[in-house]
Amino acid sequence: MSSHARAISLMKKIMYQCRPEATTTMAQCRACRAPSPGGMECARCLTEELGGAIGNRGAALRWLDSFLKVQQDEQQVFRCAHRVDASA
Repeated sequence: MSSHARAISLMKKIMYQCRPEATTTMAQCRACRAPSPGGMECARCLTEELGGAIGNRGAALRWLDSFLKVQQDEQQVFRCAHRVDASA
């Protein structure tokens, strides 16, 4: 598998592992034992693997941080939209 394909695969796994705890069964990460959806490798461990795969741990960590911020912003937008609908 090419580095590009491996990076895409890991990024997809990381995004999936970042889903809300309320929507899945949590168990321990296979690698670090932190809480993780489904007991698979957690997003942090997968991000470390991504950093190794691309040869740039910092870029992988920045990408994860950006993705988590996008998730937070998305939730805020949905809360605002819900408030507007509730007041209409």
